[in-house]
Amino acid sequence: MASAAGLYVIGAALIATSFLLPEVSSPAGAAAVAGTALLTAAGLLLAVARARPGLTVAWVAELWGVLIIAVLCASTGGAGSPFALLYFFAIGHAAAFQPRRRFELTAAAGLLAFLAPLAYSTVSTNFGAIALVGAVLATLTTVVMHIALEGMRADRRRLELLIRATAKLDSSLDPEQTLRRIAATAVPEFAELCVVDLLEEDELLATTVAASLDPAIAPRVEALRRGQRIEADGSHPIALALSSRRAQVLEDLALTPALLEAIRSAGPQAEALAAGTATVVPMVARGRMIGAMTFVHAGGAQPALQRLIEDLTGRAALAYDNARLYAERAAVAQTLRRSLMPAALPQIPGLELESYFRPTGTGSEVGGDFYDVFGDERSWWLIVGDVCGKGAEAAVLTAFLRHTAAAYTRESASPAEVLSRVNEAMLKHDFEGRFATAILARLDLEQGGIRLTVASAGHPSGLLSRAGGSSEELGAGGTLLGVFPDAQIGERATLLAPGDSLALYTDGLAEAQAPQRFLSSSEMLGALARGAPGSAREALATLLGLVDLTHGARDDIAILTVRVQTVSLSGARAA
Repeated sequence: MASAAGLYVIGAALIATSFLLPEVSSPAGAAAVAGTALLTAAGLLLAVARARPGLTVAWVAELWGVLIIAVLCASTGGAGSPFALLYFFAIGHAAAFQPRRRFELTAAAGLLAFLAPLAYSTVSTNFGAIALVGAVLATLTTVVMHIALEGMRADRRRLELLIRATAKLDSSLDPEQTLRRIAATAVPEFAELCVVDLLEEDELLATTVAASLDPAIAPRVEALRRGQRIEADGSHPIALALSSRRAQVLEDLALTPALLEAIRSAGPQAEALAAGTATVVPMVARGRMIGAMTFVHAGGAQPALQRLIEDLTGRAALAYDNARLYAERAAVAQTLRRSLMPAALPQIPGLELESYFRPTGTGSEVGGDFYDVFGDERSWWLIVGDVCGKGAEAAVLTAFLRHTAAAYTRESASPAEVLSRVNEAMLKHDFEGRFATAILARLDLEQGGIRLTVASAGHPSGLLSRAGGSSEELGAGGTLLGVFPDAQIGERATLLAPGDSLALYTDGLAEAQAPQRFLSSSEMLGALARGAPGSAREALATLLGLVDLTHGARDDIAILTVRVQTVSLSGARAA
């Protein structure tokens, strides 16, 4: 657009020189054309400034240019005008940037305007030769330029198509959903039917997913291909594609009888597709063969799409392999996470327990948050902890912390002493600078009451809510575990009565909506006091009701609540 405006300005300047020529029959007409050219240039620059450029506006400017050049030629000698060939040559170059239909219309308008002097003046015998030379030069230059530009546009459209398809492939990390998206992405831009086949080591088609323009075809293809055996050294197109690692173009679908049968079973409307062609491309991801994609076209083979199809298949194979690896990683993380948590909370007469755990994000990594409950008939221990970091290293430290604490509770009745010994054990091992926080509570089940003793090592305080409506924090402060050899860990004790409850949690609850909002312990205590929870589950629900977890959380969240039902306690058992 800006370049077109520049051409109009240059044209206006050249028109100013026409007054030096003796052939100018109408100086006023030439001046009017120059002024019109300048106004047109101003209009084009205004369109650019307002962000309204485009091929349509440029095309209108080119047709307008043809008209004013015709007027200029009539004002400067008609067939003998020195501006005719020059200006129409420029218009032809500009029109070369337009799509084919507009290019043809602009070229025809330019030719008519160039020949216009034949209608209103007498032309010399040289005019025909000049017209022929001009037409040949304009055709050679503009047509070549137009063809090159059309090729570039076609490549850009194909690239945009591939980019859009790739974006769809990466929208899910679930293997099954990814397969469905892979097949759906190819239809209808790349084929009328796309079949994705994943192979097992025993040469069976383990999974077949299809997508088609005709919704009746895809399920039939999946049903007929499921469990089909592909001999590795056979002549099946999939076997040939896998063994050669090259695409196979099928001019006749009879080479894949099961596929042809599935297509024809959809009814007469599928005959055009049954008579079409197909391209089978191997799916290779990270050097490993995982299957093949079959693209079926209703018409003949489409060489222009061949490279795109192969590129799309490569991207699809990598997208599926990423989803598969992610799913395997998530499964490993889930297995590790289960091993770091109690399978079920113990059933303790007179006490009610409830727990909650939510991993951050999609749970593909093992976090450091944990909880546990263990003990015997006379005393029970509750621990909630948070290990620095995520992954396998954090899981190792979490397991160490959980089991070491449980072991030391058999030798000491003091939560502070247990955590101090855990700190010493962590410093003796090489955990690569990782540290942890923990809060440990001991419940002594005595006749006539329950004594609660709490110690914290750099962990958020426990939340104690009384049956009468009051609430307080227990176990504040303390030194982080695994950092200092002389850890300072204190403890507090109190008596629990029926209706009293204790909540232990990790900082993931307080930071669930950070940085917009940080949940304070006073807010939690206030909610527990107002809500007066009648069970451990209600206490848990009250705390979770303070945060919005609709869109996930920033960190793992672990909560453990216990509520006293009676004080005559004996004979606990594991669930």
